[in-house]
Amino acid sequence: MTPGITANTRTLRAYASDLLQYARWIIERDVDFTDCRQRGSYDSSLPECVECRFGGACHWLDQNRSPSMEDASLDDMVDAIERACEYLESEKQMPNANDPELHNWIHKAHRFLRARRE
Repeated sequence: MTPGITANTRTLRAYASDLLQYARWIIERDVDFTDCRQRGSYDSSLPECVECRFGGACHWLDQNRSPSMEDASLDDMVDAIERACEYLESEKQMPNANDPELHNWIHKAHRFLRARRE
C-alpha cells in the first residue's frame, strides 16, 4: 500500500468518484453543445466561451471529465464536488430544478463535504 493511502481514503475516493459521476451526468444532460464551435471544450480566451450561458457548466465539465479525475487527489475531488454543488444550486431556473434525484444528490454531497471538514 502506498504511504498515506489507507482503506478509508480509497473508500472516500470511491464515494467522491460516484458523486462526481452523477454531477457529470446531470450537467452534461443540461448543457446544449449543439451550436458549440469548441465541441464542449471550454477555452477562457474565447469570448464565446466566457459569454456562453453554459460557460460555467462547460468549464466544470472540461476540468472534471475522466480520465483526468481518475488520478485526482481526494482534495481535488472534494473541490470538484464543491464547485458542482455551487453550480447546480445556482441553476434553480434549470428544467430539473424540481428533480428529487438532484436534490438528493445535493444533500448527499453536502453531507460528504461537511464530514470532510470535520
